[in-house]
Amino acid sequence: MAVANEAQSVFWEELAPAWLASESHTEMVSASFGRAAMDRLDLRAGQRVLDIGCGSGSTTLALAGLVAPGGEAVGIDIAPAMVTAATDHAKAAGVANATFLVADAQAADLSASSFDAAFSRFGVMFFADPPAAFTNIRAALRPGGTLAFACWSNLFANEWMFVPGAAAMSVTGSLPPMPGPGEPGPFSLDDPDRIELLLRDAGFVDIDVTAQPETIVIPRAEIESLVVLSSRVGAVAEALRTADAATAPRIVEAVRAALLERVEDDEVRLSAAAFVVRAHA
Repeated sequence: MAVANEAQSVFWEELAPAWLASESHTEMVSASFGRAAMDRLDLRAGQRVLDIGCGSGSTTLALAGLVAPGGEAVGIDIAPAMVTAATDHAKAAGVANATFLVADAQAADLSASSFDAAFSRFGVMFFADPPAAFTNIRAALRPGGTLAFACWSNLFANEWMFVPGAAAMSVTGSLPPMPGPGEPGPFSLDDPDRIELLLRDAGFVDIDVTAQPETIVIPRAEIESLVVLSSRVGAVAEALRTADAATAPRIVEAVRAALLERVEDDEVRLSAAAFVVRAHA
């Protein structure tokens, strides 16, 4: 029996306030990859779809629209605060066919063969036990059901994370704590061969892993949005968490300066790269 992902549950519950406050900023880097994964599901009205690591629920609401009328989107997240926010968003938007549950995808009973499709936008990299998680997700899909997700490629292909992180390191003189190889973290699935092996061992077939490189274009006037996002999540946030009162503002200013140095024609262009994955149960 799979062991619950308790460490990640605690981590994301603690991070939830900052993550939710940064929601509009995260969309500028994650939205297009999520749409690409969602498109690969080929959803139809009346189907039932699972959203893994639903966060504040924006992707679940989009999925709910794709399976309406008659279908249902179920968003699950390991952090209760995320599920509360997602439920509130659904109510405010008047979306009746989206429901949300606090659940750990690697250990929860998701009900066998109860979903036509499963989706995740940058949630599957945080499994403590990926084989157990993907096996559990496959079991929740009906025969022939589709899994599609987006996960980050390597750090150096993602300048939107690397540039702020390097700026923070220039102040602190050291790297912030980073997950080890295979440990839960944003780059735990940055190897396409590992993705394919995990899915095949979990019982998936027709596996396709497609690299999707993009360029994020940020107008000079919106650079502060990326400064705020970097300060709330990721390596810069970790550096700020342990910095003293004198060092913290220097870190933020270094991030801002690093981004401003890259301004050309009144905008900053930063690489972003992910894998968009599809497989069938």
